[in-house]
Amino acid sequence: MKICSKCKKMKDESEFHKCSKNKDGLRTTCKECRKIETKEYRSKYREKVLRKKREWYKDTKNKKEERDNNAPKRKICSECGEEKDITEFRARANGGYYGKCRKCENAKNRQYAKKHPDIIKQNRVISEQRRRMQAKEVKSDFTRKEWKTCKEYFNNSCAYCGKKLSSLTQDHFIPLSKGGDYTKENILPACRICNSSKNNTDFYEWYLKNEHFSKERLEKIERYFKSLKE
Repeated sequence: MKICSKCKKMKDESEFHKCSKNKDGLRTTCKECRKIETKEYRSKYREKVLRKKREWYKDTKNKKEERDNNAPKRKICSECGEEKDITEFRARANGGYYGKCRKCENAKNRQYAKKHPDIIKQNRVISEQRRRMQAKEVKSDFTRKEWKTCKEYFNNSCAYCGKKLSSLTQDHFIPLSKGGDYTKENILPACRICNSSKNNTDFYEWYLKNEHFSKERLEKIERYFKSLKE
């Protein structure tokens, strides 16, 4: 047990972040108080925080290849503290991997969505509006018939993980944000989890590291796009 220097409450050591500088290896303030402090700091120095984030992202983006090549095979999750294979962590777009494992990250997201349904709904609306704006600037002629044919080719299953669903989403193989079109040559059926996980990353960069990677499905995707050109 440990007393938080901020709220003065006695809490379990699991309620404190690790800190190698301190004798007990833990921060003096608990996670809850630390969360409040961080939120207040970001609000007070918003522009400074955003500037540093942009600078960090730009610097790491230039070192992406180096960061990927030097990535460890295993990594300790910052949430559960367990050491796991690197494939259990979500890859960052600018190289490297996130601190929380997929399991902990998904649990946190579900918990947040349950507590803040209104915010989640608003974010979805904003995201959809952005996608529509992007779609207006690209070629868009994908038809219902082509969508039906596409789903049938993949046996009404997610092209990435193979999960069979009645309500598959349309994933842009090349993201709209990176010049992809809304055409039959750029749409694949995907479950919501794979669609969200892939987001706007390069397909090969994402899929080769994905936990559901399958050489057979990869070849099927490539054959599908090849058949559309014949």
